[in-house]
Amino acid sequence: MTRNETGDGSREAHAYLGSLEPVDLRHRCFYPDNKVLILPLIYLPDIVLFPGDDLPLRMLSDSTLGGIQHLLTSEDALLAVLPLHQTRPHYGVTVQVERFRVEDDSARMTGAARQRVRLRKRLQVDQRAGVCYGEVEILPQDRALSMPFDRLCWQRQADDKKDTRTTRIRSLERLRGRQFPAYYGRATYALYDARVLVHQIQHMLLTNMHGEWFRKPRRMDEAAEQESNDDRGEHTSLVQYLSLPSDRQDPNLFAFWVARNLPLDTAQRLELLMMDSTVRLLRREIELLEQVREDIFCFYCGSFLANTRDIFSMTARGAAGGTFVNPGGHVFQVLTLREVDRAHVIVDMARRAEDTWFVGYAWSIAHCSSCYQHLGWRFDRVDATRSPTTFFGFRRTALTRSRGSRHVDPRSLHLDGYDTDDFDTSVASSEGSSSITAMSEEMSLL
Repeated sequence: MTRNETGDGSREAHAYLGSLEPVDLRHRCFYPDNKVLILPLIYLPDIVLFPGDDLPLRMLSDSTLGGIQHLLTSEDALLAVLPLHQTRPHYGVTVQVERFRVEDDSARMTGAARQRVRLRKRLQVDQRAGVCYGEVEILPQDRALSMPFDRLCWQRQADDKKDTRTTRIRSLERLRGRQFPAYYGRATYALYDARVLVHQIQHMLLTNMHGEWFRKPRRMDEAAEQESNDDRGEHTSLVQYLSLPSDRQDPNLFAFWVARNLPLDTAQRLELLMMDSTVRLLRREIELLEQVREDIFCFYCGSFLANTRDIFSMTARGAAGGTFVNPGGHVFQVLTLREVDRAHVIVDMARRAEDTWFVGYAWSIAHCSSCYQHLGWRFDRVDATRSPTTFFGFRRTALTRSRGSRHVDPRSLHLDGYDTDDFDTSVASSEGSSSITAMSEEMSLL
């Protein structure tokens, strides 16, 4: 893994948190499959993390600071993060804290998601530390390796030279010469070859509008310099998951990268997180890519908001959005858009540059003009070297690809796993990071 794939790039991505101190970690924390651990639990509404994601947090509750300080002094500085509304069993990821600062009765930190976990049971809350612990199991992820299907199957690829009677006879002769020949053709075996599936996803992303989602942003002065260079810039501006050939990719890392960047709703993201098979995960991602519609709607009222071709990356990691936290401790997963339908979006007149998630930009609150629900923010350039001039960061939970979607309060469904007592006393139950409060508190970055 490179610096940015492991989440270590969060220092640059979350500069708005200020100066943070590195945690004294002896190693990156990876445990064997099916290992059972007792970890502090953080419940985050509508936040689904995948291995490789980074997570910023702000803790504002006095009752949790003691538990956080104890966590930071432990050997692994590890906690478990789970989406809030799930039916049993509950799935999530381990997050290893990498940088932190505790001051003025608050804590700021960033961490990297490491491994998928399943919650076995919640333990008693430590009332003194204000921490909820749970027994979690490390979930296995099969190591998807490339198989020598070319030497197993006797049928030629469709793009091979023209099939003639002579070539068919030669193929049969080669087949008879093998002790254990394969019965099916190349196309059938390709359905289970992780490298082939990775190549197929790369091709899908690079040959249509989706490729623009993952181009690394450049400052205007850097863009001008690159235009004067040779044409290699078009290739190097892509993230490594699209610029490196499929036979040099780790299929597991690639599958998680695709999962965390596709424009999916919470239920679909959770579906992908629950999959133990990398081949199955890659095949499901291909299905989802084939189903991507161009239109994006308001989750609450179904109003048209934007087009998927307007999705783009504003992070150095080439991600179409990211996970951020505001000073109130609320965590958001954001999708970045170059443009939206201005007729259906109301932008607040007030602009603020304080605590901006994107350096060189000021932010304003954006609402749906039909239902007045909070959609996200508009970011306007205040640094002339930044590009683009303006863009939007909409909350993933406020968006849907289906016009018929309507908002349902999860509490009204009595979903199994929504435990108010445990939730309020979890590590993240400050006045922020995982508490459900009024929409007016969620709207502001301040």
